[in-house]
Amino acid sequence: MKKRLFIIVVASACLLGSVLYLKINPPLSANGITYYQDDKTKRVVQIVNSGFADITLNNVLVNGIKAKKVELATSRSNHMIAGGGLDENPHITFHKINEVKVKPELPHKDQQELYEKDDRKVIKDYGLRVWGNEVPERLKITYTYLFIPFTLEVDVTE
Repeated sequence: MKKRLFIIVVASACLLGSVLYLKINPPLSANGITYYQDDKTKRVVQIVNSGFADITLNNVLVNGIKAKKVELATSRSNHMIAGGGLDENPHITFHKINEVKVKPELPHKDQQELYEKDDRKVIKDYGLRVWGNEVPERLKITYTYLFIPFTLEVDVTE
């Protein structure tokens, strides 16, 4: 009986420690922001999953309000999800935010190999394209990682 209790306590402590570690070190980050001179309500935020499991995006708020339009951009080319020319590149596609899971970032060596081969089968970069009714200052991205809810807040002021 004591052995079973000990195993339960140790397993619970490991699980709690893992969840605390993830909460302190969330896997999703924003690497860059693109601003548009012709549309002040539009932003593109490059996102990276530094974890080891897929991320499911749930919702995006702009200044605390549901965004007018949000798209998850995926790039299978060597063009990052930043800057101009996103719509012109046939290897960059746009999806509903929960339609495609954000895969973990590839190790640097694997990324370099894909870039050199110009492999168009693997998604290399992810980003969020957001339009609103007002000029965005903060994005609040809610997502799930290993069944645990997270929030990433990004300052997108110019």
